[in-house]
Amino acid sequence: MRRLDYARAMSATRSPASEIRTGAERTLHLLEQQVGRSLSDVETPVAVIDLDRLGANLRDLQSYVDSHGIELWPHTKTHKSPEIGRHQLELGAGGLTVAKTGEAQVFQEAGAPRILVHYPPFGTDKWERLADIATSGVELTVAVDSVAPAEGLARALARRGLRAQLLVEVDVGLHRTGQTTRAGAVAVAQKLSKLPAVEVAGISCYPGHLRPEDPMLPQRLEEVDALLRETRDAFTAADLRSDRISGGSTPTRYLTHTTCVNELRSGTYALLDRNDGPDDRCALWVEVIVISDAVPNQVVVDAGSKTFTSDDHPDGGHGSVVGWTGADFGHINEEHGYIDVSALDERPAVGQHLQIVPNHACGCMNLHDGVLAVREGIVDHVIRVAGRGLIR
Repeated sequence: MRRLDYARAMSATRSPASEIRTGAERTLHLLEQQVGRSLSDVETPVAVIDLDRLGANLRDLQSYVDSHGIELWPHTKTHKSPEIGRHQLELGAGGLTVAKTGEAQVFQEAGAPRILVHYPPFGTDKWERLADIATSGVELTVAVDSVAPAEGLARALARRGLRAQLLVEVDVGLHRTGQTTRAGAVAVAQKLSKLPAVEVAGISCYPGHLRPEDPMLPQRLEEVDALLRETRDAFTAADLRSDRISGGSTPTRYLTHTTCVNELRSGTYALLDRNDGPDDRCALWVEVIVISDAVPNQVVVDAGSKTFTSDDHPDGGHGSVVGWTGADFGHINEEHGYIDVSALDERPAVGQHLQIVPNHACGCMNLHDGVLAVREGIVDHVIRVAGRGLIR
């Protein structure tokens, strides 16, 4: 075809960019078409949540915190789904935790009455959007480790006659954010107490350095607790509020009652993953299909880093291949997953479905606009991941 004829043909068939459906719109449409199918018939790759396992995970932790007088503030960064967040609230969660302002907007619209933003917000746009959330009637709490983020938020709130609570974050070992000493935390809290429209209500932490495979986890958690207690007592001595002590994680969740933490922010517990698994409790997996066995001792599946994320695991690999002991999901490209099957007597065939539990549920969910909600092997409905990609 001559260049001019080609250009005319393209012009005749091309849609305006604004009319071309987004990937999210196409994905959700395709997912809705899977409702009612058995898992063996769904189009792959696709993220799947088992509703019975999800429900059990949510009920088990809520029952635990209820029995110990602890408030559960689930971190929604794991699932980013209004449907699951509402379920957590219905079961008795005290509020919902988010990282980013955009996530807070999603869960405000979903009806959450109390939201904790556990991430220091900085910038006029974020402060104004948080003030919008407070305007809606949400009881807003924000965790900070310095004065600057709170100053801007306080100004935005004060202009509208609104209020919010603040938690001062303490670094208990992850060395990411948080004041590293109790004296530093007290100094920040004292400065925060002079700001309008905000009130220091306590302290927070994230013991993300405590991993489930560590045999010393209980002892290391005692060290975390000691620092929290010292900081709490220092706040009390300085006439600062410390009635809210927010912390915990999924690996430490069932040890929370041994600490002074009274608000638990566990997130991954809802879905679980290879890091925090076992496989038979993991509500999330990725349904894939074998697309090649041409290379000896290897099969390749139709999902890679764009489906699972590239988050690592202490034992290596990128996920657990359910029901195939010895299969090593050891390498991924963007759209290909390599499984070493040299240790298997029987090997998956081209066209066969496999289920792979990702290393990290939070990163995996953030790659999907929707997931298939399954009960007893049948797709029940689509769970929309309305908070995915909201990095601002």
